[in-house]
Amino acid sequence: MAVPETLLELGEFFGEGYKPVLDFSGWRVAMLRYCDAFDVSHLHQVERHRETNEVFMLTAGKADLILFTGEDSLAEGFVVPMKLNVAYNIAAYGWHHIITSKDAHVVIFERTNTSRENSDYIKLNPEQLSTLKVQLRFKEA
Repeated sequence: MAVPETLLELGEFFGEGYKPVLDFSGWRVAMLRYCDAFDVSHLHQVERHRETNEVFMLTAGKADLILFTGEDSLAEGFVVPMKLNVAYNIAAYGWHHIITSKDAHVVIFERTNTSRENSDYIKLNPEQLSTLKVQLRFKEA
């Protein structure tokens, strides 16, 4: 017997990249799986969301969270090796990016209206890139 859709909604994604899978009461659940954008060789910018926190939860593989302090420019950078099944809450206006292993699976929670219109992006300079890449668990091929 099938469970009524009014009681249960499923969201799944097994492709590459980022895909929202559930949307309810102003919140979005998305899944992120490895693709070039999350490979260290394509690291070139960080982003921030002005209207929402963003929660990352690694459920398989490995991932490093890249975080920066700073308002309109980047100040101090940090690399946080993620642990499986731990929720990492990035505050609104927190600069961030994620680098993943090829077998990684990350669940993301954010406000439904999160978009390019209410997010900012900033390019990393060569010095910032060098400093980060030394700390990352993932090396360029």
